[in-house]
Amino acid sequence: MERVQLNGADIEYDVRGSGAPVVFIHGAIVSDGFVPVIEQAEIAENFQIVHYRRRGYAGSSRALVGMTMQGWARDCIALLNHLGIASAHVAGHSFGASIALQMTIDAPGRVRKLALLEPPLLSLVPSGGQFAEWAASVREIYDSGDKTAAADVVLAGAYGQDYRRFTDGVLPAGAFDRAVSDIDTYFQVELGAMLHWNITTEDLKDISRPVLSMRGGDTLPVFFEGADLLQQWIPEIDTVSIPCASHDLPGRNPSTVATGLVEFFRDGGRRSRRKQE
Repeated sequence: MERVQLNGADIEYDVRGSGAPVVFIHGAIVSDGFVPVIEQAEIAENFQIVHYRRRGYAGSSRALVGMTMQGWARDCIALLNHLGIASAHVAGHSFGASIALQMTIDAPGRVRKLALLEPPLLSLVPSGGQFAEWAASVREIYDSGDKTAAADVVLAGAYGQDYRRFTDGVLPAGAFDRAVSDIDTYFQVELGAMLHWNITTEDLKDISRPVLSMRGGDTLPVFFEGADLLQQWIPEIDTVSIPCASHDLPGRNPSTVATGLVEFFRDGGRRSRRKQE
């Protein structure tokens, strides 16, 4: 990967392919979570792929305590500026989907279409409080100094007990070890950003770009509720369920995710429906 300094931080990134640009924003803990989708032939052959590692991950600079969704969104916009890309399709997974949402709210002209894979909308859904309590209990493991156990509990809780089949069999070598190395970002920075994210249903209602919402068919209630909320409030949206997948849908079923993204990004928005006011 190449490196560039953006907003005072070093960011690792990779650009490949040709066609309409698509930015992939990875979620928490697993920085290469989108790789199985990016490597699908139909993605690689149809788009210019922009894949980067956010602050706090791999060789990018550390994320500072108090960083917000707006700050991560500004990093993505700065990367587009560096690459000379005026606007792009944006796909975000989990925490990265929240960043993609914030980017669309802050700079709608930079986003052509938006694909959201289970953003954590903790302040807006009924299960948000329960999720926060669970995260706090896992934080006790992290605070004890056992980062490996903390990473294992978080990933097993979100992705399923057999998640190592995903990290070890589909992602680049060493993905779990890298997740352990990057776990500080999740507990020290991202959890606070999720819990204090000030997004509102009015923000969702004002989104003017076509949106594709993907959720795993076997995902957690907090993400089911989030997808239902997006469907209710975003004016132009299509929601699809990815079979045989929990929260790790890009790794569990990358071919179906890739097909859905290609159809959505290429079809001129015809799949999305305009809600009636």
